[in-house]
Amino acid sequence: MIWDKKLPDMIFKGINIRDELLRKRQLQHGAVHSLLSDVKNILKHSEEKDKQVLARLTTPNYTKPLPVSLRNYDPQRLFSKEEIHEICSRYRLRFLDSSYFKNEFPYDALAEINRFEKENGLTVEKFKMIAPPHLFKLEDRCKKDPLLFAQVGENSFYLLHQWGHDLAWYREWLVWPLKNIYTTAYALFALSFIITLITPLSWIIRNETNPEQILYYRIAYFAHTLIFLFGFTLFLGMTFRKNFSEQEWDNECFN
Repeated sequence: MIWDKKLPDMIFKGINIRDELLRKRQLQHGAVHSLLSDVKNILKHSEEKDKQVLARLTTPNYTKPLPVSLRNYDPQRLFSKEEIHEICSRYRLRFLDSSYFKNEFPYDALAEINRFEKENGLTVEKFKMIAPPHLFKLEDRCKKDPLLFAQVGENSFYLLHQWGHDLAWYREWLVWPLKNIYTTAYALFALSFIITLITPLSWIIRNETNPEQILYYRIAYFAHTLIFLFGFTLFLGMTFRKNFSEQEWDNECFN
């Protein structure tokens, strides 16, 4: 075997600090580059998933949803169609497909959808929204705060996310007369009664009359006021084609 005199020099070569610094920098840059590449891939995958979710939220889906089995969910977030109907009718809200929602969906809503789908091993194809009518792109087919639901059955809806501000405390009382025909009648009776009470007697009777007949004049005035309010309300309803809240809660049209 021929002894190579250069071999010991190669094995016991001195350490050059500059070379060590450069080698350390290369290793660090390689690790950082690998980490950045992994982070970039994760962000790209997350962005693609968010785009897919957003497409499902904004694209109309007319297929009938199939019942799904939830394995990880909060029972307090599961609502029936009847419960939603009652709340929408009470506060004059709409319950429509998410594709009609005209505002932007917050990132938290997309993240909640991804989390819900991952935990339950499913893909939600149909989403619903509860919101005031002005937040929807309503269609004219007359020849404040949104809640996002996943439809998990024909009459079952799972609350995914809520954002925005609460409804005004007086909204229920403000829209109560518009709930149905009975509440409208009660409101008109009450309004007619109040108008009759606060109207000065001199406006009802021009000449002096027997005090015993005042009650009859008040009753007659109440009847005429009630008829006028009923007719005026009917005129407004037909002119602006307004329906009661119990009919409009899932209506996709303006009226």
